[in-house]
Amino acid sequence: MVRNLFLFLTLAGFFFACRGENPDVQNATPVGEREWKTTESGKALDELKANSVAEANLKGLAINSLQTLQQAYKAASGKVPGVGEVTVSVDDNLNLLIENKSGSSTTTHQANLRSLDPDFKHLEIIVNKQANEFPGFRIKVLPGKSKVAVLKNGTKTEELEYLEIILAERSDVEKSISAITLAIEAAQEKLPEKGSAGKK
Repeated sequence: MVRNLFLFLTLAGFFFACRGENPDVQNATPVGEREWKTTESGKALDELKANSVAEANLKGLAINSLQTLQQAYKAASGKVPGVGEVTVSVDDNLNLLIENKSGSSTTTHQANLRSLDPDFKHLEIIVNKQANEFPGFRIKVLPGKSKVAVLKNGTKTEELEYLEIILAERSDVEKSISAITLAIEAAQEKLPEKGSAGKK
């Protein structure tokens, strides 16, 4: 009895210790920039089907949404200090990877989309008050979930309670907030069901 209790407590301790870690990165896929696929028929309905992603494809939904963030980073490259060549990726475990190659170093922010808080009420807007400042936002990590890992040239240097994104224009910030929130909700399977609008 005592032995079984000790084994249970040991396993529980191991489980809770590991819970705060991001899942390993597997098959990270760059989201790329948004491209509209055309069809031979040229019909709008056919093109909508060709560009849609199945609801069960959580990684695909996240990639589709985060293409907006990739475009915003492309617009910020060379304008925002420290923002160089940025690649936004999503892997099979729904890790979001933001890799920033600037100068001779590469900084990567790794956050699991299931760990981020999609609630707009908890979002922090970074306002550019001075001429030399740039707008952005911070998305917090949900309580008890894995933190945002920061890697310098492949080595983890710190963990943060939030994911910070700085961009060139406020309009890009607004679009990117919507895009990343949609990706988080897709990963957490919180997207509204079809036909649920107006239901109480």
